[in-house]
Order: sequence, then structure tokens, then C-alpha cells
Amino acid sequence: MVRVMKRDIDKISAAETAALLNLDVSGPDRTVSGASPFPPDAPDCLSFFGRDGGAPDALPSGTVVIAREAARDALLAAGATVIVSSNPKYDFCRLFALRRPETEWVVHPSAVIGRKVELAERVAIGPGTLLDGEIRVGVGTRIGANVVLRNRIIIGENVTLRNGGVIGEDAFSFGFSETDHAKADAIRFPCFGGVVISDRVEIGNNCVISRGTFRDTILGEGARINDLAHIGNEVRIGARSTITAHTDISARVVIGEGVWVGQSAAVRQGLAIGDRATVGMGAVVIRDVAADSMVMGVPARAVWKG
Repeated sequence: MVRVMKRDIDKISAAETAALLNLDVSGPDRTVSGASPFPPDAPDCLSFFGRDGGAPDALPSGTVVIAREAARDALLAAGATVIVSSNPKYDFCRLFALRRPETEWVVHPSAVIGRKVELAERVAIGPGTLLDGEIRVGVGTRIGANVVLRNRIIIGENVTLRNGGVIGEDAFSFGFSETDHAKADAIRFPCFGGVVISDRVEIGNNCVISRGTFRDTILGEGARINDLAHIGNEVRIGARSTITAHTDISARVVIGEGVWVGQSAAVRQGLAIGDRATVGMGAVVIRDVAADSMVMGVPARAVWKG
């Protein structure tokens, strides 16, 4: 028999939730003990609803929903208590971030920390992780298990590096003794750059980020890199941009601010992707992408321009 994992949370009332989020609440005050997708599949659960309409006629007893103003009356009629929010999903996340237990800031005894490494206050480093080189780690940064950080790296404040990543190794670039690569001798290109990871960046599991050959590879403030992504040398990723899973960003690509790159996309070296652009899932980008546009397909073509 397959058992459903419990989604229990520390008990909290609707009034306490609204006060913590500085939001208004309508309906009876209830205490929830679980979290659920919408519509809830169990009583006494907290959920969020991001649409203006389409609420069910009835909800389980004790339901509390973070929802838009336009959906409030329908949810109240269905039996829910409603916490009114202009951005329900964000406020659902914000609640649990505010209630998250304080991190235990420790460096695991099996981590290997080189002599030139500088760790600020409140840094956590997981088991089996290696920091080897001229590396600075900022306040409040968390580094997971089995991460390899090498050569020259600057990590800002409140950065999250999840498990198994490799950051700062030399670029995959070679000098060949002749034009026929199948017959040529190859020498790996020397690298003089590093990696700069700005404040509040989040890097997922098993990501590879190469250091620059001449200039640094740079991740802007608040950028998010999902699992199994590859970021080539001298890439620059703008603030608040998102690179999703299995994506390959080749060398010297410049990505603007607020860009979204979909899962399993590939971007050819040396290209530019403008601010707020969207690259669709599985796209192969072989030309520059304009700001405020969307590209999809193989090869990627513009389907929408701002």
C-alpha cells in the first residue's frame, strides 16, 4: 500500500497568519495544522488560490485560503476563511519563510576548507564539500553537501548553493595543434578569470559553472539557477533572471535582467539575451534575443515581441 506523506505544519490561526503577513482576513478564525494544494483534500488545511474565479461550491471544514479579493465572496460561500492578498502564491511562500526555523550555521567536519578561503559570519557548509583557492563567502550563505568550489570565487550574502555542484573549474576550451581536430594535439586553454556570485543568488543541485578565461563569469543579484544547469565561461547573467533545469549556456553569453530561460534550452556562445526576454523550453538559440520578446523552437524564432 502506498502511504501519502503527511503535510503537517506547526499550528497557526487565520488571524495569526494575517497578522504575520500584514493582510486582511474574512470569515471565522480557524487554526490550521496542514498545508494543501487548492482545493484542499483534507480538513484544517491552509492553501492558496491565485485565480479570480472558479472556486468550488464547497470546501473541507476548517479551510483557510490565501486568495485574491475577487475570489473572496465565492470562497466564503464555500465555507473557507479567506486571507486577502494581491499575490497569493508569493504570500503563501512568504509565510513559511517567516516561520522557518533559524538555520544552524555550522561547517561540517568533513568539509575541506583551503588556507586562502575567507568565510564571513553565519555561513553553513555541508558534508564532503571542498573549497580550494582564493574564495570569499559572504554572510548568511549556505553551501550544501559535496560541492566543489575551486580557484577564484567571490560569493555574496545570503546565497544558497545546493548539493553536488562544481563551480570555478577551468573552461572547456582548448588550443589545437592543427585544424583537423581529430588528429590534433590539444592543450587546455589557461584561465585567468573567476566566478562572481552576487547577493541572494540560488543555485540548484548538480550545476556546473565555469570560471572565465580572461574575464569573470558573473551571476547578478537574485538570479536563480535550477538543477543540472551548465553555465559556460565568461557568461554574465543579470539580476533576477531564472535559468531552469538542464539548460546549457555556452561561453560569453550575456543575459539581461529579469530573463526566463526554459527547461533544456541551449544558447550558443557569444550571444546576447535582452532584459525580460523569455526563451521557451527546449529552444536552441543561435541568434541574439531582443528585450521583452519570446523565442521558441529549433532553431529558436521570435513568437512575440514587446
